[in-house]
Amino acid sequence: MSNLDTSMRKIPIRNPELIEILDRYIRLRTDNPEAFEEYMHLSCKHQMGQKDWFTGEKYLSEIIAQGQNHEGFPEQMVGYEFRTNQKNHRFFKNEFPVTGEEAKWRQNFVEELSAVQLEIMHFMGCRNNALSAVYPPGGFIGWHNNANASAWNFIFSWSENGEGSFDYWDIEKGEIVKMQDEPGWQLKAGYFGHYGEEDKVFYHSAGTDCWRHTISFCFDRSDASEEYREEIIDEISSE
Repeated sequence: MSNLDTSMRKIPIRNPELIEILDRYIRLRTDNPEAFEEYMHLSCKHQMGQKDWFTGEKYLSEIIAQGQNHEGFPEQMVGYEFRTNQKNHRFFKNEFPVTGEEAKWRQNFVEELSAVQLEIMHFMGCRNNALSAVYPPGGFIGWHNNANASAWNFIFSWSENGEGSFDYWDIEKGEIVKMQDEPGWQLKAGYFGHYGEEDKVFYHSAGTDCWRHTISFCFDRSDASEEYREEIIDEISSE
């Protein structure tokens, strides 16, 4: 991973300890899917049905045309986003629990989410959990480039049946590269450049027609970090 290219590297996930932690993340939804959908807040719900536009070529062209006026963060995302480090982030549909049952479920959810995130960040040896999100069928995250948060990124994703993808714009080839999901967990790693590195700015999006979970982490660009990243990759891939 020492070359700052514009591609994503696929990393096999074999470590049983890591797989168990990741599967706990999935169970946040699947242990009680009815309660999850009833109580959790779905961001940009009004844009459901617009996945093909916000992950399509025309919208990508609009974002690229913005140049540095595009901040870097995605402007559209239909999904459930988990931010335990932001007090004003809206997790739930209701500001306050309506019933005792909802209150108990919410408390258990936040406690388990915090525990899982702490464990996986300890495993990864990093402090920056860039994204934790769940996408329902039809969910997506629109084209963006994270140029305002340049770093090496490790992106774990889980797909219910593989009916989704992570797409990115290959600057060198001038084309969209589609990385089709597979059922279960997968890991991609790559460098997202800043606007001072025009040939490394990394436009990307994701969409799905089945349940899809994503959790990603950032590492800095130092030489020490490069060596450590390779050690983490070896650990992730070990059985």
